[in-house]
Formats: sequence, C-alpha cells, structure tokens
Amino acid sequence: MLFARSNRSVFLLAGVAQVPTLDAAQAQDDAVHFLAELIRIDTQNPPGNESKVAQYLEGVLKDAGIDAEILETVPGRDSIVARLKGDGSKRPLLLMAHEDVVPVDRAHWTVDPFAAIERNGMIWGRGASEGHARRKSRSVPNPEAP
Repeated sequence: MLFARSNRSVFLLAGVAQVPTLDAAQAQDDAVHFLAELIRIDTQNPPGNESKVAQYLEGVLKDAGIDAEILETVPGRDSIVARLKGDGSKRPLLLMAHEDVVPVDRAHWTVDPFAAIERNGMIWGRGASEGHARRKSRSVPNPEAP
C-alpha cells in the first residue's frame, strides 16, 4: 500500500497478489470503527489540521505491520506515505482521498458533527457521507504498470 497526499488528498497504492480470507462481520465492524475514528478527528478547513489524520493513519498502518512516513508540506497539514508491495503478478492499485472537511455550522446539526454517533444503522457526523466515507475507496489503476 502506498499512502501519499497531494493537494490535500491521501493516496494509497496497493499491488497485492493474494487476498486473504476475510471474516465479513469483522471487516464490517472494523470499517465502522475506522470511519467513526476518522469522523472524530476535526479537520475543518480552514485551517485543516490534516496532520491529525496522517498521525492516526500512521498508527493504523503500524498496527497492521505497514511502514509509513509522515511528510510535512505545510505545518499542520501533513501527508502520509505507505506502501504494501505485491509480487508483481497483479496490477498496482492507487487509492486516494482528502483528509480535511469543510467548515461546520453547528446550528444545522442535530448531533455533534464530530461525535460519529451510530443511529438507525448509520454513522452520523461530518464527512460520513462524503470524503471520509469514501476514504481509500476510490481506485485509480497505475498507467505505467505492465
């Protein structure tokens, strides 16, 4: 996997040759937890403070045994780079997303926008239905790959 950020976006490259068997219920629980943790990180832009997301992702990657590097482009707006190397039998995969959210007008919210409240089978919070929810879900094939 390769995470990087350019223009306030996070990129993830993966060239995984073999996919392990997944426990669907555990994967769902992990995804909900991951989304909730991201929503709880207040990255309203301005000022952004994307470094908080980069540091969170660095911990997640480290726990998964994946080395990551934090890149400081502008103070408080760090990027993260990580790579999970495949064996070359599959085409590389790039996943990317932004780390910030637009400002919140709390007067228009019925819940705390950074609490990631689960209600009626949905997570409520800023970013739940846009960038945070799609983080690392948009893939772009590498045109230079064989």
